[in-house]
Amino acid sequence: MRTVVKYGGSSVATIEKIQAIADYIVKLKKKYDEIIIVASAMGKTTDSLIKMAKEITVNPNQRELDSLLSIGEQQTVTLLSMAINSKGEKAISLTGYQAEIKTKGVHTKSKIESIGKEKIENYLKDGYIVIVTGFQGINENGNITTLGRGGSDTSAVALAVTFDCECRIYTDVDGIYNVDPRIYPKAKLLNTISYEEMMEMSNLGAGVMETRAVELGKKFGIPIFVGKTLSETGGTYITDREKALEEKLVTGISIKKDILITTILNIPYSSEKIAELFTVIDDYGLNINMINQNILKDNMVEISFNSQASEKYILEQVVNKIKELSKDVSIKYRDGLGMISVVGIGIINNSGIAGRFFSALSRNGINFYQVTTSEISISCSVDKDLIEKAVVAVAEEFCL
Repeated sequence: MRTVVKYGGSSVATIEKIQAIADYIVKLKKKYDEIIIVASAMGKTTDSLIKMAKEITVNPNQRELDSLLSIGEQQTVTLLSMAINSKGEKAISLTGYQAEIKTKGVHTKSKIESIGKEKIENYLKDGYIVIVTGFQGINENGNITTLGRGGSDTSAVALAVTFDCECRIYTDVDGIYNVDPRIYPKAKLLNTISYEEMMEMSNLGAGVMETRAVELGKKFGIPIFVGKTLSETGGTYITDREKALEEKLVTGISIKKDILITTILNIPYSSEKIAELFTVIDDYGLNINMINQNILKDNMVEISFNSQASEKYILEQVVNKIKELSKDVSIKYRDGLGMISVVGIGIINNSGIAGRFFSALSRNGINFYQVTTSEISISCSVDKDLIEKAVVAVAEEFCL
């Protein structure tokens, strides 16, 4: 038997925690013949590296930023390998380059294109526990790349796909809750959740899993378990919809606490101009949602979308490029907002959920602004300082 095991940054935040994981892996080797470990950077290392870069320049060169950020994971896997070796098992650490994780796309948000099998397979056959840096790879130019926030999840699931085995994601929470328990103490731990619902919750703000990782799991049928580091109880299985134990109207709530609405005005109404705008957004790797298009009387159009406030530095590059292409456009921003979403497979066939969602907000004096829907979610933006009040109101409305 083989498995891929991933540890998040909080799980490897100290030498003591790394030693404890090493002890656990040595015991796990009695159950699994072959183990691949993926590890994140220790604690807040990535945040510290970004902070240092921004002390030098507010807009660091993205290639150099990738090179800098890769340091964190390399530190973790090397220390974990040393710890396992010191306990009598054979372990070896590999960077993204050494593991032949090939990527494509823009720096800081690259995507995995392929993973070489031969080298890791040989190490596994020789009895090694293979420890791979999460979050990073190498592009066609030989440059170090990173996969964006949560990219270690993607690394882990991609390795599980490549080596045809389960993937176990360990973090500092018991599993996946239907609501953030830090905001809503009555939140319930989910035993199972469908790939579709988990992708939607992740995309809309739930930080436990990365969207692309779940998408990979669904595409290739890889079982994904999310549980608490070193715990033998609890946990959540992300699985096919048919295997979920029950189908609720609303499975969970996701939030984003700090979003920015950008409105681009004075765009001539033509499909070519609008396509050009979104091509620029895509080229820079800016994650957006809640897209609104308003066609005005003078055959002009205005486009609004929201993005994470933390990605404002990317947004600024996008806006500068758009202004280069269309001299007459003007840009407006609205900040101080958050986003709340309800997610559930049951939304597809129940038209009354939207009414209950917005009524719960209204009854509690919470104004909502941009609205967007999908087959399994309803989202809206609200004032940031009311986001937690909104979560409680909606959670109580749907008995979560």
